[in-house]
Amino acid sequence: MATDLPTEAQIDDFASRFDAHLRAGGTLSEWMGVEDQDMEAAYALAGFFYNRDEYDTALRLYGLLLMGNPYERRYAIGMAMSKQMLKQYGDAIGYYANALLMDFDDPLPSYHIAECLMQLGKPEDALQSLTLSISRCKGPAHAELRQRALDLQALLLAASRPVKKEPAP
Repeated sequence: MATDLPTEAQIDDFASRFDAHLRAGGTLSEWMGVEDQDMEAAYALAGFFYNRDEYDTALRLYGLLLMGNPYERRYAIGMAMSKQMLKQYGDAIGYYANALLMDFDDPLPSYHIAECLMQLGKPEDALQSLTLSISRCKGPAHAELRQRALDLQALLLAASRPVKKEPAP
């Protein structure tokens, strides 16, 4: 019985072309010929499951999307939000940080990083992240997020102040 396994030269050629594609900024979804509308449909489906509180399913879809295109910040934010809802705060911070690297002017990832840091018992780090988020909130598009960040910052600052004890009579 004959097998049609690729030769070592064919494997090397394929690996070389694939490596060049990725080094040039190409994505796995491009390499495989996945259409943009299919990626958008999968993104919408991930959002559907997220909105139904089915975070495990959303997480798997966002993971597939990120494998297909790790440069799309919406996918990183979706993955981070799913991780956060599953109380996987450390992982969520990593994905929010990736999204922040893709668009440093977006205040949303910094805000959510602060929420995760609070859950991890790191209020000082959360305050730093909130300061970054507030500084990035520009104009009416970010007014609601700015207010939420300011409110959270005020709560953290109030909680960090030492309580004055009254002298005993």
